[in-house]
Amino acid sequence: MDSSKQQAGEMCLVCEERKQTGIHILHQYICMDCEKKIVSAETNDEYYKHYLKQLRKLKLVNSSV
Repeated sequence: MDSSKQQAGEMCLVCEERKQTGIHILHQYICMDCEKKIVSAETNDEYYKHYLKQLRKLKLVNSSV
């Protein structure tokens, strides 16, 4: 990873903020905070629908590849 990425981090697909640590799924970055929230989310949680909406972007982005 080059130094500019280390300083700025990467843009999270879910929260759309630049973060330093996270995972890549289908060439898209999800920060560690969002990963933890998604894994522990219940279907009745306030942000559950938001997570689904944001994660649908994985399919849209990769269908054009």
